Amino acid sequence: MLFLGNGLRSAAVVAAVALAAPVLADAPVMVLTVSAGSAGKTLNLAPNSTSSSGVGSYFGAVSGTNGTSAIWNCNYNFSAASGADFATQSGAISLTNTSGQDLAFAMTLALPVAAMGPMTGQFNGSVAAALITNSASGGVGTMSQSGGFPLWVAKSGGVQVASLFNSWSSVSRTTPGASLIGSASFGGSTPSVPAESFGDPLSVTFYFVLSNNATASFTTAFGGVGIPVPAPGAFALLATAGLVARRRRR
Repeated sequence: MLFLGNGLRSAAVVAAVALAAPVLADAPVMVLTVSAGSAGKTLNLAPNSTSSSGVGSYFGAVSGTNGTSAIWNCNYNFSAASGADFATQSGAISLTNTSGQDLAFAMTLALPVAAMGPMTGQFNGSVAAALITNSASGGVGTMSQSGGFPLWVAKSGGVQVASLFNSWSSVSRTTPGASLIGSASFGGSTPSVPAESFGDPLSVTFYFVLSNNATASFTTAFGGVGIPVPAPGAFALLATAGLVARRRRR
């Protein structure tokens, strides 16, 4: 057992609080990036409203072009929040291909994180995906895997945390309606899967090939908590405290 004198005990408590105290932040501006074939677009999504606890609501519709004409439309409805040692985003997002041809899409939704220093993390997440077709295409449509990528990839600070639907079968329809691709999750109801980094940003990316006039629809969630990595000074403080305790026991 480690015994600390009053001065060292107080210093250790102060160091621990400095490392672990959460810092809340206003709902940040999220970033949506859509790449469609050789065309790409990045948009900043400001919260439509923010609750008293700092949770932002994000909803709206955006579109992208190939420089001359619209090739996709996106609708989103999300809630998100982040601070110095936590971040979470969840909601629904859908994308419709209006290009006139099959296109490979990469769609990323990134949430800025105000990490208060070097951290490891624990995470959880989920996704449910569906193909939707309508009468404009006679109900015909296909959604399939893109270039061997997983359907859903989650990252923290640019480091991959998890992927879901690493290998999945294409889904096709010949009548208007919806076909569920499936659902998957990791980490349980609270963040529990460890990763080396809790960093900026927390992001999810969807990879898929979609036929003309078809819609890819997703319900998704991704969240994490940061675990501070003690600064060298904190390690030195604890080492000094241990040395003093050993001397007193002698």
